[in-house]
Order: sequence, then structure tokens, then C-alpha cells
Amino acid sequence: MQLELCKEFTFEASHVLPKHSGKCSRLHGHSWKLRVYVKGVIDPDTGFVMDYAILKSLVQPIVDSLDHRHLGAWKSRDKLQGFVNIQIEGDHEVWGVQGLDNEFYPSSENLILWIAKQVEIVPWSRLELDETCTSRCILTREEYDTTIGIR
Repeated sequence: MQLELCKEFTFEASHVLPKHSGKCSRLHGHSWKLRVYVKGVIDPDTGFVMDYAILKSLVQPIVDSLDHRHLGAWKSRDKLQGFVNIQIEGDHEVWGVQGLDNEFYPSSENLILWIAKQVEIVPWSRLELDETCTSRCILTREEYDTTIGIR
């Protein structure tokens, strides 16, 4: 018998969707929720499908890299034709996320694919990313592996 467990993570982050025709084209933030599901059989020695503490230790660093950051790039008043990275050099705080550059368009759909790549070490079966309390993006491992060509 297989069971599916879930660990939920939260982070606060802003983004801009300049290609959007509505209000999301302006800078705004969300209280994001990420749910990581792991499916498997119960280990007779531990009684677990996977130890929640191990799952947390693998996913939390990725979530921490997103927390209180700006996701991707945004349209600058200085460069109306393109996108600029918000990361600040030197001794100043970096607002952006390392690995999310000017080419990254920070929709929920793109963000969940980026997260999936970061957590490949986790034997996840499904990822859910809530942008708001009523808007959720879901990615199954099967769809990810088929589309991305992983494994």
C-alpha cells in the first residue's frame, strides 16, 4: 500500500508580471504556500514514508532563498524596453533570488517549475504552489518528468 504525505512551507515574496494586462503588471507581493507531497510505502523499521524532518531539511533552504525576495525581474522606468535585475551589488542587501535572472518571468507556473528543479533530490510526487488563498498551481512528478525529460 502506498501513502502520500505532505509538508507545507510558506514564504513572502514580490513579483511583477509586466506582460499581464491587469493589476498584476504592477509590483505586488504574496504570502506564498508551497506543498510538497511524497508518495511511497511505509518503511517497516521507521514507520514512515519519509521523515518530515528530512523533507524539511531538503526543501527549507530553497524556500528560504525565496523568502522576502523579489522574484525574477521587472520593467524599469529607466529601461522601458526591457527587464532589469533588482539584485544590488556590493554590501547592499540582494533583493532578488540567485538563479532567477532577467530571463525568468515570475508567473506561478514558471516558479513551480523552477522550484521543482531545485528540489529534484526530494522524491516528490506532487507540488502545489498557492499564490493567493484562492489561486493554486499544481505540478505532478509524472508531468514534470515527461515534459522536462528528467529521469
